[in-house]
Amino acid sequence: MLQSVPDPEAGILTVRLYHSANVANDWLIAKICEKLNETEMVISRTNLRLVLKLGSA
Repeated sequence: MLQSVPDPEAGILTVRLYHSANVANDWLIAKICEKLNETEMVISRTNLRLVLKLGSA
């Protein structure tokens, strides 16, 4: 599951992924988010940069 939080003033769309039931999976998901965030992907037609985060904080 996920939750998206747009911040047009900052130009960021934050997508928060819920933790999985397995700590090892969380570690892997966090690493994937880190690598994807390094690409600084911008969502088409919104000019918002995608930021992926694991967990609520």
